[in-house]
Amino acid sequence: MDNITHSLVGALTAEMAVAFLKIKKPECVVSRRTRVVFLLSALLGSNLCDLDFIISLVLKPNQLQYLLHHRGHTHTLITAPFQTGLIFVGFWLFGKFKKISWERVEITGIVLLSFFGVILHLLFDSLSHYGVHPFWPFYNGWFYADMLFIVEPWVWVTLLPLLFFSSGNRFFRTFIVAIFIAGLALIWFSGFIPWGLATVITIWSGFLFILFLYFGNHTRIAICLSALFLICLVFGLESRWLKNEIKTRFEKEEVGAEVKDVILSPFPSNPLCWHLVTVETLPTRVNFKLRRGIVALFSNLYTPEQCLHLISAKEVVTKTNSNVVWTTEMKLPREELQKLYKRSCYVAAQLKFVRAPFWYQKDGKLYFSDLRFETGGRENFSSLEVPSDTTGCPRFVPPWIEPRLDLLTD
Repeated sequence: MDNITHSLVGALTAEMAVAFLKIKKPECVVSRRTRVVFLLSALLGSNLCDLDFIISLVLKPNQLQYLLHHRGHTHTLITAPFQTGLIFVGFWLFGKFKKISWERVEITGIVLLSFFGVILHLLFDSLSHYGVHPFWPFYNGWFYADMLFIVEPWVWVTLLPLLFFSSGNRFFRTFIVAIFIAGLALIWFSGFIPWGLATVITIWSGFLFILFLYFGNHTRIAICLSALFLICLVFGLESRWLKNEIKTRFEKEEVGAEVKDVILSPFPSNPLCWHLVTVETLPTRVNFKLRRGIVALFSNLYTPEQCLHLISAKEVVTKTNSNVVWTTEMKLPREELQKLYKRSCYVAAQLKFVRAPFWYQKDGKLYFSDLRFETGGRENFSSLEVPSDTTGCPRFVPPWIEPRLDLLTD
């Protein structure tokens, strides 16, 4: 997920911590400093993981190292206590410098909120089709929920009203309003969301602002938690149903074919339209097939062609049924993939990240890429040139299990 979403979820946990204190000790007055400490701890815990991009600035080649190390070791459960300790040391040093004596409740809040911030960061990152591997070094496989887009305005417009009313700081409230307007602008002008659905989201956000005028903070938190759960539940159930439906339907198209993977990513804030990539082996197992397209959940309400029109005017390659249109289709030899894997240490390293592998020639050079990130052209951030000279292999390659190990082995 994007860092705004991570920050909003972290701020929600800070508000929950304050509410818990007031429930546990009704006579307790939570000071402004304690609230700020709680909020900063949650925000730092929710975002510290993403500093792993620094690794790719140091190691070469930078783009390959970014693929391998982003959402890497910092996005694991075993490093969560170390990140918590780093945040605690930061507060301790700041306290020493400013001669601040932290209260016991503040120390507890720093530790718990920063720790849970890291855990929630891992959880929300697992909800997209990018994936995480949180159980390193005990299990190095990837986990993909394939249920939320990396930027989800539904979460923004649901949590921002809570933060607006829970803060008395004018500057912070102005900042919240700015993000809220940016979220609505994304909903209306990104092109991914039909105007009817954008109207529903806008009405929902306005309804929350009005509703929160008449309720206390505890009720607001309960409403936000329920709404956040409902958002994840709707997208999660849709993703699970689509995966099962697509796998069953496509395997019936060709006897002996097997769908190895169904990769899904919804349009932002749009549960009607989904990006789809399939990895399929053909009956002879000599070749494998990749297809990328658009699937419409309810084609009687919104057709896949209408979904496609929201993002591209590209012609449809084929139409399998009323729910799916394809924009890309390719058949690739498994033997060639296995040869690249064995002969090129760069490809072998990249395959620790790539989930839908394909390769192509351009200007006499060989490129290796991941179809799940294609946006109409072959070039995307996962497309890397395969060096002809592999005498110097990339260093510090992490031990992630290759997502397409099923194609690399017989």
